[in-house]
Amino acid sequence: MVDTLDPTSQFHPYQPQEAVPQREMVSQGGLSKILGKLGIDQTRIDAMGGTLHNMDVRGQIEKARGLARKNPGLVLGGLAALVIGAGLLRKRFSR
Repeated sequence: MVDTLDPTSQFHPYQPQEAVPQREMVSQGGLSKILGKLGIDQTRIDAMGGTLHNMDVRGQIEKARGLARKNPGLVLGGLAALVIGAGLLRKRFSR
């Protein structure tokens, strides 16, 4: 038997009638909820947006490219650490 119903539907037979649909749960919290747990609120996000608005993005990208050309192992190690850290955070917040 194949379950062809949408599992995020409010009226899925495996969910109680008073359950909040998955779509609404994501819109109610999502990224802002995770950032709130890390201590980052809307005022900090607005402040970072103001500083990023005045930043020379192209110059920073060129600087990062130069660093990557000189030390490719360092860049790959940093990317690996980011991927591992993101996986651990995802696992922690999915509980």
